[in-house]
Order: sequence, then C-alpha cells, then structure tokens
Amino acid sequence: MKLVGSRKLTWGMCSIGILLAIVSVFFLPQIIPVHFANGIADDFGNKVEIFLFPILLLIITLLTGKENIKYFLTHSKTFLTDIQYNLMIDGVLGIVLIAEIYVIYASFV
Repeated sequence: MKLVGSRKLTWGMCSIGILLAIVSVFFLPQIIPVHFANGIADDFGNKVEIFLFPILLLIITLLTGKENIKYFLTHSKTFLTDIQYNLMIDGVLGIVLIAEIYVIYASFV
C-alpha cells in the first residue's frame, strides 16, 4: 500500500478533519475562539464555524485532484514529482488540520 505517493493520505486527512468537526460540535461551547493574536483569542464566533475547517480541507482536496491544476503545478519551473506534489498538498492540509485542533482545544481552555 503506497500511502505517500497516492491520494490516500490526502483523503484520510480530509476525512479526519470532517469527522473531528462533526464529533466536536456536540461538545463545544456555544461560543468558540475563531481568531488568535499572540496566542490569545481576540475574536469569537458560533460553534458552527468549526465546519469552516472541513469545508476548506474538502475544497483543497477536490481542487488539487483536478488534472489541470496538478499538471500546472507539476510542470512548472520546479517540475514536481507526484510524490512531491502530494506531500505539498498534505502539508497544507496538515496545517489546516492543526488549526482546527487548536481551535477545538482553545475552546475548552
């Protein structure tokens, strides 16, 4: 099973983000932090806003799976291989997933 070179890891990270939001919405307080400055929450929103993260994950996953976008990014001046392309996308998804986890964590602290 080739995990890094395929889109399995990408879809797995997307699925984790969606499931995390669905489960956490039942436990989150009504108001959650949505913006941070220097590690301190300075803006708050409704707990439904936790679904912005999985929506972003899904958009990134779907758009980067399109052949014309993949062709453009893999045949630019850098000529990314498929593995490099998938790792780049997975890195972006990882950052969004970490931000989602941090918002959930900060909601309870």
